Amino acid sequence: MLQRRGAVYASRVIVPADLRDRLRRTEITRSLQTTDAKEAARRLALWETHLGTLFTSARRRAMPTDQLDEITRRYLAASFEEIEERLALEWEEPGLDAHRFDLNDEAHRLAALLAHADPGEFLDTARAMLPEAEADTLRKLARRLTEAKLEATTAELRALAGKPLQRPQTATAGALREEPKETPEFSEVARAYADERVSLGKWAPRTEHQNRAILATTIELMGDPRIGEVTKDDVRELGRAIRLLPANMGKKWPDKGPRDVLEITEGDPEVARLAPRSVNKYQQLVRSVFAWAMEGDTITKNPATVLKDMEEGDEREDRGDFTDDDLRAYFAELDKEPDRPELHWIPRILAYSGMRLGEAAQLTREDVRQEGDTWVFDINDDDPDKQLKTKRSRRLVPVHSRLWQMGLREFLDSKGPGFLFDAEWRTTDNPKRGRVDALSKLLNRRLESAGIDDPDKTGAHSFRHTVTTRLAEAGAPEHQLSDLLGHKNKGVTMGRYTKATKPATLAEVIELLHLPV
Repeated sequence: MLQRRGAVYASRVIVPADLRDRLRRTEITRSLQTTDAKEAARRLALWETHLGTLFTSARRRAMPTDQLDEITRRYLAASFEEIEERLALEWEEPGLDAHRFDLNDEAHRLAALLAHADPGEFLDTARAMLPEAEADTLRKLARRLTEAKLEATTAELRALAGKPLQRPQTATAGALREEPKETPEFSEVARAYADERVSLGKWAPRTEHQNRAILATTIELMGDPRIGEVTKDDVRELGRAIRLLPANMGKKWPDKGPRDVLEITEGDPEVARLAPRSVNKYQQLVRSVFAWAMEGDTITKNPATVLKDMEEGDEREDRGDFTDDDLRAYFAELDKEPDRPELHWIPRILAYSGMRLGEAAQLTREDVRQEGDTWVFDINDDDPDKQLKTKRSRRLVPVHSRLWQMGLREFLDSKGPGFLFDAEWRTTDNPKRGRVDALSKLLNRRLESAGIDDPDKTGAHSFRHTVTTRLAEAGAPEHQLSDLLGHKNKGVTMGRYTKATKPATLAEVIELLHLPV
């Protein structure tokens, strides 16, 4: 069946009923990569002939052992290429020790998978390599991949013990240069990648919704080619298209696809395009999909390396700092409703801690405690109803003395065990919304009522930037600011091999903060 996706023609073929379980699909769609109707009809006839051959083969074909051997050989060769690249790095001894420790743990984990006949994550890898294979074939391949990974890990450990790296005879460089005869469409790989991120708990529901939408836009811009056929020129063209996408495209043109929108807005200087941060988010996701396909040996070359991030500028420019006048006006507005703890205490905690909004909203009575002689906010996700943005978000933030002066102790004494603030301000049933969206909007409305209409200032996040700026100006070292705010340290050595700053020291840092609040 011939159909159109925007201006580009595509094929849609229904999979025969007897093959749907085997192929795990009810239909197969493919971009014909042309806007010409006659050329599309010609390509459709060729494609349908190819699918007929595929269906016939699928009814009678089992995966030959030599094909499994070839796939395993390719995977092993890629693993040893990665080892050689790592061994060629300029390592410091502490880094080598940490890497040896990680490799040893990985070797034991892989051996345990084999001992229990557990395919682990390699079943997903096998499925990405052979999306049309039967379950027993996938399990065979998954075990082979586990064995290959264990062999490579053990070889790297031996090399780090001072022995020569022994490459298996089957892991030849030539195997890496052989491109698979047929690779899945980009949409299939992107869907499998997204499914894995969700299954591993890497994407929260809101992130999943946003990233799947980005991938859908990317697929339409590319025309959904087979991933192994994508060239660097194709990716460069994709990057140019992404940079031309209008901001808020879905709201302004809800019934138009991205290609149609690009045609409508082409050359229009009045149309606001995606901000650099949004462009980079698109590009980073595309790079991740191709890198994941490389890791699973679905492809042997990564054309997405040509995508380079745009300069985003100083992060503080995106969310303006509050001035003293802003703070006076904002808190005067918030204090009109003194009996609402979400309006009275959350902004004050944000102002004197630099916490993220979600971190403050999910504080419990037990999270405000003493660590030695220092009172701290314990930022954690110990409760299943809590979430943290990153691992670095788990930290201890000293309680600023000004919060005690404003009555924090009395507020805590008035609360029983559990969360300090109502669930409506820290959770949501809508997977498309962030957990604190309602609270964020509430604070932004009060900000507008206070007469602060600078679009770079928000009712919550600007506190975090204000704390960062003012403490930096007061002379706080960068690594202590990182520990206080839950940022990842930029320096590799500082980030990996130093301990977190002691709460007593951070208490001295936070007391450098002086605000008219």
